[in-house]
Amino acid sequence: MTTTVHIAITGNKQVAVETESGATLLQPGAHHAFLVHGDGEIKIREHGDFVGAPELPLVRTLQPAPNA
Repeated sequence: MTTTVHIAITGNKQVAVETESGATLLQPGAHHAFLVHGDGEIKIREHGDFVGAPELPLVRTLQPAPNA
């Protein structure tokens, strides 16, 4: 079974969302739907410093740190 989870971001920080298909970075003002299959999980955490103004695109793939 598949479930669709909708996430909307408000505030002044970016949010990192991790699913079984990868990590996504959401800027304030973003909204996105994620699919969860079976026993899949979604992990959400604040990411980075405060954001003065969001940058486009509001939803993007989270890139690993250069030394990771």
